[in-house]
Amino acid sequence: MNLSLQKKIILFTCLGLISLFLLGWLGIFPLLDKIKALSQEYLSNQEILIKLNQRESLAKELQRNYQEREVDLKEIARVFLGSEETVGFISNLETIAQQTNNFFKIKAISPYTPLTDKERPFLDVQIYLWGDFSSLLIFLANLEDNPYPPYRLVEIENLSIKRLAAKDLVRFDFPLEEGDLETILSIKIYTQ
Repeated sequence: MNLSLQKKIILFTCLGLISLFLLGWLGIFPLLDKIKALSQEYLSNQEILIKLNQRESLAKELQRNYQEREVDLKEIARVFLGSEETVGFISNLETIAQQTNNFFKIKAISPYTPLTDKERPFLDVQIYLWGDFSSLLIFLANLEDNPYPPYRLVEIENLSIKRLAAKDLVRFDFPLEEGDLETILSIKIYTQ
């Protein structure tokens, strides 16, 4: 009986070990694999959340920067001449010419509308000025410094200067002297 009890104990032990092995292999290992997969998913979701938080903070920072610079952007937009301000700007050019002792005439004004978004629209203005050299320099300085309140973006494209002789003076109905200059200016005035 002793032998049969030993056989039963060995048999139950072997069956217990086999059951334990099967339980581990069929129950615990798949559970561990599932835990491993879920932890991987958790970590990848954490990375996604971190990236979303970074994007959100970047978006908030960009919005804050935009709000800080919004005033500057409005000031920059004022640099470009509005269509409603064209007459006032031309009038101001005439005033500058009078203040600098130049005779002034606008020969042509033509608007330019860009074909691409990279270009700015502008007015192409051709101006004739008659006066002495120092008056011309003062006019050009005023044109670049403060053509029309507020400051406007102006580019001198062409400048042609001719010294007037006595025979040239007869075609003018305003007082000029021999040696005065006839200046033809082509300027771009950038618009909105």
